[in-house]
Order: sequence, then structure tokens, then C-alpha cells
Amino acid sequence: MTIQRPMCPKCQISMMLARITPGHAGFRIHTFECPACDLIHQLLDEAVDPMKCANTLAWFQGELRAPT
Repeated sequence: MTIQRPMCPKCQISMMLARITPGHAGFRIHTFECPACDLIHQLLDEAVDPMKCANTLAWFQGELRAPT
């Protein structure tokens, strides 16, 4: 998973991801901080169910099988 770093709306410097916290059901809050002007910017991101992501589904469909 790649997280896009937004540009600071105040000084146009690439912001740094400070933390990810749980939000309302099914969402996460990404908090970014500007290293130049210390502005804090938060974005809401939809959380992905790890059991439904493409990598997990591909793993389940692979050659791994229960012992017999």
C-alpha cells in the first residue's frame, strides 16, 4: 500500500505522514505534518478489509492447501 504525500496548502512542500489513527467504522485518519511550516493536515481514508484485498485473495487461490 502506497500512501500519497500531499503538498502543504500553505507553503507547497511535500508533507510527512505523522500517524494513522482509526476513524469511524471503515475509515482511517491520516495525519500529515509540514516539515517547513509545521502545518497539520488530516485526510480521511477508507480502510481496506485485509481478508478482501487482492494479495490475500491471490494467496488463498494459490497452491497452498490444508493437510490431508
